[in-house]
Amino acid sequence: MVKNRLLICFLWLCFCSTAISADELGHRYQFGPGDHLKIKVYQETDLAFDGQISQQGKIDFPLLGSVHIAGLTQFNAKEMLENLLKNGYLVTPNVSIQVTDYRPFFIYGEVRNPGSYKYQPDITLEQVVALSGGLKDRASRTKWTIQRGTDKQTFTADANTIILPGDIIKIDKSFF
Repeated sequence: MVKNRLLICFLWLCFCSTAISADELGHRYQFGPGDHLKIKVYQETDLAFDGQISQQGKIDFPLLGSVHIAGLTQFNAKEMLENLLKNGYLVTPNVSIQVTDYRPFFIYGEVRNPGSYKYQPDITLEQVVALSGGLKDRASRTKWTIQRGTDKQTFTADANTIILPGDIIKIDKSFF
C-alpha cells in the first residue's frame, strides 16, 4: 500500500515537472521566427516595434537596426534591448515586450490533416491530434515524438504532453 502511494507521488511529480503552464511559458519561453512581438520603450513613442521575428531570428528596431532576438526569453530580450539603448541613445530606457501572436506548431505523420496549427495556451498532444482530424487507422498509439526548441531536442511524448509554439510533432505508424 505504501509502495503504491510512493509510486503515485513519484509519477505525479514527474508529470508536474514536465508540464508547462501558460504563466511559466511567459518566463521560460524562447522567442523564435514567426513570433509576433510588440515592443515599446517607455516615454519614447518613436522607439517601437510591432511585427514578426524574421526567419533569421531578427527584428528591425528603431535606432538599433537589425537585432537578433530568437532564442532569448522575454526577460533576456528586454535586458539586451535596454543595454543596447543605454549605449549612446538613452539614459535609463524601460523596454516592455509583449507576444501578440505565437508561432504555429506542426504535426505530421499518421494524422488525417497534417500541417501547421495556430498555438493555443495549455493545449495537450491529445487535443492537437483531435484538432488535426484524429489518428489514421495505422497510427501508433504510443510512438509520438516532439522536436522542441532552437536546438530541436527530440523526446517521446504522450497524450497529456503540453504543446509549445514551434513544436514539431510526429505520429509514427504502428506495425500491429
